[in-house]
Amino acid sequence: MKKILLAGYYGFGNLGDEAILEMAIKQMLEITDIENITVLSGNKERTRKKYNVSTIDRYNVFSIVFNLVKSDALVFGGGSLLQDITSKRSIYYYLFLIRLAKLMNNKVIMLSQGIGPIINENSKKALKDTLPLIDYMTVRDKHSKEFLEGIGMDKNKVFLSTDPVINLRAGEKYKSKGHGKKKVCFSLRNWKNADVSKKISILTEKLVENGIECYFIPFYYNEDTELIDQVEKSIGDKAVYYKERLTTSQAFDIIRDMDVLVGVRLHSLIFAAAANVPFVAVSYDHKVDHFANSVNMKVACVIDNIDVDLLFDEIMKKISNESEEKKKLEESVEELREMTKINYKILKEI
Repeated sequence: MKKILLAGYYGFGNLGDEAILEMAIKQMLEITDIENITVLSGNKERTRKKYNVSTIDRYNVFSIVFNLVKSDALVFGGGSLLQDITSKRSIYYYLFLIRLAKLMNNKVIMLSQGIGPIINENSKKALKDTLPLIDYMTVRDKHSKEFLEGIGMDKNKVFLSTDPVINLRAGEKYKSKGHGKKKVCFSLRNWKNADVSKKISILTEKLVENGIECYFIPFYYNEDTELIDQVEKSIGDKAVYYKERLTTSQAFDIIRDMDVLVGVRLHSLIFAAAANVPFVAVSYDHKVDHFANSVNMKVACVIDNIDVDLLFDEIMKKISNESEEKKKLEESVEELREMTKINYKILKEI
């Protein structure tokens, strides 16, 4: 049996990345046993307990080398790993892992990647120099594929897929919502000088005045709870606030009990789509636009210029046309789920 070292932005409390890890492990278990999988994590104890899998500290180079010597493949499960907009060090960390893995004669597979933004020329050059070492890569949008091919990646090594989290599905024990008030869930993030909490507070009050219940959930716990606190300070108990660390299944259950999700976080939109809940997207990054386009939707506005009236109208439109919106979303999601099968084929091949 092949041994796999699984890498990504795991163990940091970001629900999107934890969902990617969950789906990556699930897919790998179709071709190998759990004891053949080791995960690189920022919190190895939490990851080990949560997924019952072997883990190592992502910052411990000696452990990484030791495991790569025993491994057959380094697999990146998904996400926006190859970018330098959030951290200049991040892209070099993952490129270093790729080079180290090849030194240890491992296959290198990158699955469901969103490439960029890459704003630094040195980062771009480092990526271009490392691309030939990658055995296969699948990307979650056509723009990433075009970018990689544009800087010289072999077209026979890069394939179009989508984010694996789209394969999240409802559990059997779930009870669907009743016919009470309409519910809107918010998954937000702070952004530079944009006054997100102030505008969303105004929007929430407007929705509540129209008989709609509003809920707030954190997707990246370390950052999002601060914004939720700001909204609560502004409007008090007019909304429901989730402030605990949610698991992926808990967040998914909350979202699928909603009529509409208003999302800034990419994976909140993917959770909603997977749960067949219509969403209203507020973009802070091109990856949000790309995902909205992939399910035949457009972003409502950008985070730098939140239009309260426009968002309100979009939410009400989704609620009024619920059946039509759900049908359209379901069809698009099924197409995306078909696209993720290329990941399985590549994993099986190695």
